Amino acid sequence: MSDVRLGFIGTGGNMNRHLRELTEIGGTKFVAFCDIVVEKAEQAVTQYGGKAYGDYNQMLASEELDAVYISIPPFAHGAPERAVVAAGLPMFVEKPVHMDAAEAKDIAAEVEERGIITACGYQERYLDIIDKAQELLADRRVGFFMGYWMGGMPGGWWREKAKSGGQLMEQTTHEFDMARYLFGEVKTVYAVARYDLIPNTDYDIEEASAVSLQFESGVFGVMFSACFTTNGMRRSGLDIFCEDGSLEYHLRSALVLSTADETTTWNPQNNCTIEMDSTFIDAVRAGDGSAIRSPYSDAAKTAILSIAANHSLENR
Repeated sequence: MSDVRLGFIGTGGNMNRHLRELTEIGGTKFVAFCDIVVEKAEQAVTQYGGKAYGDYNQMLASEELDAVYISIPPFAHGAPERAVVAAGLPMFVEKPVHMDAAEAKDIAAEVEERGIITACGYQERYLDIIDKAQELLADRRVGFFMGYWMGGMPGGWWREKAKSGGQLMEQTTHEFDMARYLFGEVKTVYAVARYDLIPNTDYDIEEASAVSLQFESGVFGVMFSACFTTNGMRRSGLDIFCEDGSLEYHLRSALVLSTADETTTWNPQNNCTIEMDSTFIDAVRAGDGSAIRSPYSDAAKTAILSIAANHSLENR
């Protein structure tokens, strides 16, 4: 069986993780790398082989590819995806897939219409403990949940709201997505934030926020975000309160079921990011994307949820 020939748009930190994992998985050939900073693409070529480009349109026109990975900052999404779709190629798109709801919907519709295989970087969906969470929640009545993504302030373009969409787009999107995966679609969103916790002026994003979510299923929850902590404190995941106990999901590390009788903990036995990449490569090879847990059309709904939360903040 021949290797899946891959092209890459963007060669930053997230893409480097994919490259390491794809190398471990095997069965692929790295054909071409594209980055607006050509030197970065050339560095990737030095390590992995292939050809470097500064223009993804030129890469798509010049190379024979089976699929494309796209890992770029939030503000850069849109045109690269449209170019890959126009070329009729499967694509893996890192989250968040877009900062504009109408554009995300339009690309999703085009992908669906053309039947293109897609996957997006919500790796938590591939955790075996999330399979267990779905099993445990299947016959339980959920009242509400509290979600978290808390830590310090990253650097670079992340600090510019217009480029990153802030923490709700860049980090908490993972827990928005997990809430959608477990509870279904959201019908109302209300958000509040603080901007006065850090004596610093080199950013314009919120430092803390709380987003109230009402789901079509009747479940409701509040998602807390914080990037103001300076003591190394981090907390990410979901606390789910049910009729007969609680279920705690600690980000990629543990699932804890507590009832009146006992407390049971499950830890992941699989590597969710490798699972995600291998599922995409297998789908491209087979021409069947049915095993992919986060195709573009679904990931667009998570992006739109983050966008709605940001709109709520802007209209307070």
